[in-house]
Amino acid sequence: MKYDFTTIMDRSGMDAIAVDKIPYENVQVEEGFSTIPMWVADMNFQTVPTIPEAMIERTKHAAYGYFEPRKEYYDAIINWHQTRNGVTGLTEEAIGYENGVLGGLVSAMNVLCSKGDKILVHAPTYIGFTHSMENNGYHLIHSDLKQDEAGIWRMDYEDMEKKIKEEHIHAAILCSPHNPCGRVWEHWELEKAMELYQKYDVYIVSDEIWSDLTLTGYRHIPTQMISEDARIRTVALYAPSKTFNLAGW
Repeated sequence: MKYDFTTIMDRSGMDAIAVDKIPYENVQVEEGFSTIPMWVADMNFQTVPTIPEAMIERTKHAAYGYFEPRKEYYDAIINWHQTRNGVTGLTEEAIGYENGVLGGLVSAMNVLCSKGDKILVHAPTYIGFTHSMENNGYHLIHSDLKQDEAGIWRMDYEDMEKKIKEEHIHAAILCSPHNPCGRVWEHWELEKAMELYQKYDVYIVSDEIWSDLTLTGYRHIPTQMISEDARIRTVALYAPSKTFNLAGW
């Protein structure tokens, strides 16, 4: 279907923190221009029409009690990952629901770790990781990404290994594609990282919420598809909120 990515939408007064929290009294906007919120990750174009249509149709049945996902729910997730990312072998039993990626991150770490444990994460780090981990009693150990001769941000595997050993780390956060650097990791990069994590028995929570928003010429590689060991070592977190502009829903 064709989709309109050009119409400017007025979001003011609709409880959107992207625009309603900007201190407009301190912003001077030239005539013919508007403010562009670049500090929060939601979209300024409309959600694809079929989504609100489905929402409206469902709300016509005015009973909103407890529910359980249907087979179609799981089939949609499985088919999306197979078609989009080439994921094979995904089953209904391997799919769980959480209220957001950060909620899923906390739940996973509560299984993998004990309060006070140290968790490896690459820096620069999405501030949501920092707040959610520290607020739940974990300590983040940062391994800085470094730029190569072409200016591309890469993982520093020597630094990662050093900190895993010295800090006695057995859980790590991987952001793929990386936020905020925007890197879509290549297969060899993920393979090398997962070999390192396997060597030291480190379990991974892989935030892959940006996986559908890659530019032409780049392909997202699911962390759990790197190897059979990666499949059992990885908790992968996905959401439709970035892809379909549903973060507030």
